[in-house]
Amino acid sequence: MKPAGLTLQQTRQHYGFTLIELLVVIVIVSILFTYTTLAIRSESPEEIIKKEAHRMERLVQLALQEAILRGEEYGIEISLDGYRFVRMTDNRWQPIIGDKILRLRQLPLEMELEMSLEDSEIEIKSQTSEIANYMSKSSALEEYMSDKTLGDEENETDEEQKNTAKPHIYLLSSGEITPEFEIRFSILGVENSYIVTGDFDGSLKTEISDL
Repeated sequence: MKPAGLTLQQTRQHYGFTLIELLVVIVIVSILFTYTTLAIRSESPEEIIKKEAHRMERLVQLALQEAILRGEEYGIEISLDGYRFVRMTDNRWQPIIGDKILRLRQLPLEMELEMSLEDSEIEIKSQTSEIANYMSKSSALEEYMSDKTLGDEENETDEEQKNTAKPHIYLLSSGEITPEFEIRFSILGVENSYIVTGDFDGSLKTEISDL
């Protein structure tokens, strides 16, 4: 039975949507979909290369500033798909532990590094997976090494010698970088690459380059 006081037209409007209401809903959904698509749109390979190169430049600059302020020697150990910062501690190069900024950096999949030191191309052999395996043991190793005296070096085990960091680039407390370096960031199939350059006087720059 139709409720008292309602006409037939009012009853139909009570139970349905008008065409205008449906159009408004469609427009709102379309706008939300557009913004969501833009938000999740992946970066182009060249943008990813550029971002990683500029990130390394900023991190090296930060590490160099820390070396100056702390009066300590820092270094960079390069692998094919990443890099890490190390510091001279107890006459030994040790990875920097517990630093959220100067931590082990692993590059995106398919990105690789090429390195030249003093204009001589250097073959990079290690992978960051090897470094990460070492890092998982480095905290315990660092604690162990802190209990040793400087005269215990001749008693090192083969494992300790193997796990000692070997930086390719030195960031000195004097503000100098040695040797001068060029590190190219590239992805196979992408025409452009980016090169991070470090000079002896501590200056750094990042430039686009053709492969």
